[in-house]
Amino acid sequence: MALLVDETATAPAEAPPRRRDWRQLLDPRYLTLAVAALVVAYLALVPIGTMVYSSLRTNFLGLGPGTWTFRNYIDTFTSDGFGTLVLNSFVYAGATAIVCTVIGFLLAWLVARTNTPGKGFARVAALVPLIVPGILNTVAWSLLLSPQRGTANAGLRHLGLPAFNVFSLHGMIFVQSMHVVPIAYLMGVAAFASMDSSLEEASLASGASPWTTFRVITLRMARPAMLSAGLLMFIQTISTFEVPQLIGVPGRRFVFVSRIYSALQTFPPDYGTVGCIGIFVLVIAAVGLWMSRRMSATTAVQTITGKGFRATGQDIGKWRWAGFAFFVLFFLVAVALPILMLIWSSLLPGFQQPSAEALHQLTFSNYAEIFRRPGLVNSVKNSFITAVAAGVIVTVLAALVAYITVKTRLRGRGLLDGLATVPIAVPSVVMGVGILYWYLAAPLPFHLYGTLAILIVAFVTITLPYGMRYIVPGMAQIKDELEEAATASGAGWWQAFRRIFVPLLMPSLLAAFLYAMIVSFREVSAAIFLYSSGTEVVSIQIFDLFSNGSYPVVAALGVVLVLFLSILAGGVRLLTRRFGIRNG
Repeated sequence: MALLVDETATAPAEAPPRRRDWRQLLDPRYLTLAVAALVVAYLALVPIGTMVYSSLRTNFLGLGPGTWTFRNYIDTFTSDGFGTLVLNSFVYAGATAIVCTVIGFLLAWLVARTNTPGKGFARVAALVPLIVPGILNTVAWSLLLSPQRGTANAGLRHLGLPAFNVFSLHGMIFVQSMHVVPIAYLMGVAAFASMDSSLEEASLASGASPWTTFRVITLRMARPAMLSAGLLMFIQTISTFEVPQLIGVPGRRFVFVSRIYSALQTFPPDYGTVGCIGIFVLVIAAVGLWMSRRMSATTAVQTITGKGFRATGQDIGKWRWAGFAFFVLFFLVAVALPILMLIWSSLLPGFQQPSAEALHQLTFSNYAEIFRRPGLVNSVKNSFITAVAAGVIVTVLAALVAYITVKTRLRGRGLLDGLATVPIAVPSVVMGVGILYWYLAAPLPFHLYGTLAILIVAFVTITLPYGMRYIVPGMAQIKDELEEAATASGAGWWQAFRRIFVPLLMPSLLAAFLYAMIVSFREVSAAIFLYSSGTEVVSIQIFDLFSNGSYPVVAALGVVLVLFLSILAGGVRLLTRRFGIRNG
């Protein structure tokens, strides 16, 4: 009976906690996190949903009523040349993924696992291409390897070697590979730095040569990371705009992105074809991302244990000088030649081959021309506004989402993390078209098309997953006891977040801000579909000027942009050394 009485007495006490839980939902902490979650869901799902809708409707954005249909898919997939389009796209993206993964991981192995001299130089050489916008890299190589007037081709002919036609599928693969190698390099360094050296040392001690050890041990351990990097490079390449449009179209080598762009340039725009190809590219990217994660999970090799983990380099003997020569060669090809070409072209009134005679015509008039053209000045201002705004929004949003996924036990936090990662699987060109369709067709009380806000939305959506990857590891390092101590001393959640998490996360926050800013300055794949008169950004101005043949002004604008981004990156790096948790 006593047991029954106790149960009866304690039963009513269960109701008050539920009422307290309901009141907690109105706490500023939960309201802030809820708003952040809704914003992430909106950014991730709206462009994809709009793209699917447009592909299944007739007369999308037209004056008359539309109906549901699969006719757009049938017409697109059975049209003349679609098979060639698919073949060109897969060869272009697949070959680029292989080339940049091989070069990037070889650089990473030499830096992280060997005694090759000049590692500091190699790190700089491998990361500089990240600062150079892709469209400038493409412009520089088109000037270097133009079949008739290319400076590098002139040098090849002087040496008795055949010229290289950059306006070909091979040229597209080469130019894109040189631009995305740094991403593969960063993934390779992360993989090699986390490997225990004991297996390689055991192989060398048993009499195996360095080459055999590299082939049998090192490559096998790095295989999951290499497969993951290759698939991610495939996804990124299949959606880039600069190389297909500036090199592929003049060479009559069309891929998905160039077909999407041409369909939107017709009158009236062929929205159905754009939607179908966009969904096709999205499915390819999603499958590639799924395969990347699947392969990483099923082929992973466990090498880190609790027994004295070491990640030391190995002596490769005389081959270390071959490795140093590879560092120098990569720097010359991927960094020095494009940048020197831009500097040279920016100092001449018109494009000329390097010669003693051309030295007498050097001038800074092209740099002065930047400030004389209102459109160029306005584009720089627009780029700065959109880049800073995107950087701030991504940093704040990623910090809040990282807090939800790492520091709370809220239901759905795993789904939120997945939504924040979704844009990785959405090619930038698809993202741009999806955002364009949504803000043209949706009955919203506000209109973003024709404003800088729509560009900011695109840049935030594209860079948010990478901002998360910068901030989540730093958030995981901060123990919960710090927040608990602040709460126990009477601090509110926002005060604790501002005074504890923000200072400690400063390096990660600055890195996320810097990445978002640099990508916003560089981004053209999405911006090309979203800008309007008066809202052009620098990347769009470079594309238009190059298309119109204003090579010297493009080069001058490019040199200024690269210099600015380099100073920005250096300044943020100095700040990260002074504040917060220092991550490698």
